[in-house]
Amino acid sequence: MTAIYSNAKNWLVQADLLAKSGLTDLTGGKDAGAGYGKAIIGDFSLMMPAAYSLVRNRNIMHHETISKDGAWVRYVEGSRLDLKDVQFFWGSAALAQSDHTLLHEDKAKKAELALESILADLAVLNIPDGFKLSISLSNHNPERWGQEIKRRVSGTHTFEHLHPVTRSIVTKTVDIAVAGIYPEGFGSIAHCLFGEASLILDPSELAIALDIGSSTWLITVFNGSGAVIDRHLIEGGAGELHSMIAGSLDKRNDRVSLLSKDVKHSPSLVNQGILEGTFTYGGNHLTGKKFETEYSQSLDEWWSNRIEKFANFVTAGNYLDRAKYLVAWGGGVSLPVVDQNLAGLGFVILNNPQFINALGLKLLTQIARGA
Repeated sequence: MTAIYSNAKNWLVQADLLAKSGLTDLTGGKDAGAGYGKAIIGDFSLMMPAAYSLVRNRNIMHHETISKDGAWVRYVEGSRLDLKDVQFFWGSAALAQSDHTLLHEDKAKKAELALESILADLAVLNIPDGFKLSISLSNHNPERWGQEIKRRVSGTHTFEHLHPVTRSIVTKTVDIAVAGIYPEGFGSIAHCLFGEASLILDPSELAIALDIGSSTWLITVFNGSGAVIDRHLIEGGAGELHSMIAGSLDKRNDRVSLLSKDVKHSPSLVNQGILEGTFTYGGNHLTGKKFETEYSQSLDEWWSNRIEKFANFVTAGNYLDRAKYLVAWGGGVSLPVVDQNLAGLGFVILNNPQFINALGLKLLTQIARGA
């Protein structure tokens, strides 16, 4: 069973346990994602904002940080000679910096920063020193980036991070072997057919998958052998919904105080309010405002537009009548009302939908190793 870090206390307990576990060799899967990167390493899962920030001023003091969804890392030495003594922030720690890079804005960064994202995962996990990791990764263009990712990630790497419990700087060495680089969504299909969520699907039968991510809706038609029959991309994933809600809040004229005048509302804070289930924007009485109405209105427009495009694609290709299953995954399928809408249309919604691709990539690693 995979452990999900649902809160900081749970994360600290798990991080302490892993460091003392004696585990030295684990398999994993890494889904770089658009808005969030997801990783499954052993029985542990992590999800962090896909954001990076280079520490340019090495004279600053006490900048080291770590949390369940972000970390500071310093590459000490190893196979990546170009990274020697480089320091960086990842995830929420990067978002806190003014000069951060969002990976979804430049897809090349998913490949170029693949090692940095994994090292941040290992820091947050608080792996033991001398750790060996065999991992599979996904990429939007494996033909273009596969060998480059392997070159950047494979090898021995020594790095520093802040210990989650003692808050002291610790040094770890990890040996990483890349088991495979797969197209986006390939791990999800593997998980559906051969993993915990096994769908009973003959080679001649079809399933239609809908992946609602941060940036897109991705429709994949596949058969029982795992072959992709057809794919279609619809722009505007959950991040677009968050932006629509933020735009609606910008137009509201309910200033709580002079300090909140002309606030430009942040889609990430909208997302935070949705994830926490409060539908409240902001964390204090100066900016806090409910947005259930904006959510409902924006959701109607966002959903109806995209589900119509989904219907047009699956009917035009004569896939809908032939499909044995409609299956949904991705972080967006768990959105309030969206999950009900999908269930009402007959979709099978998998458990931990945002981690499906990473789970499948871990499974592919195990298969590659003969486990």
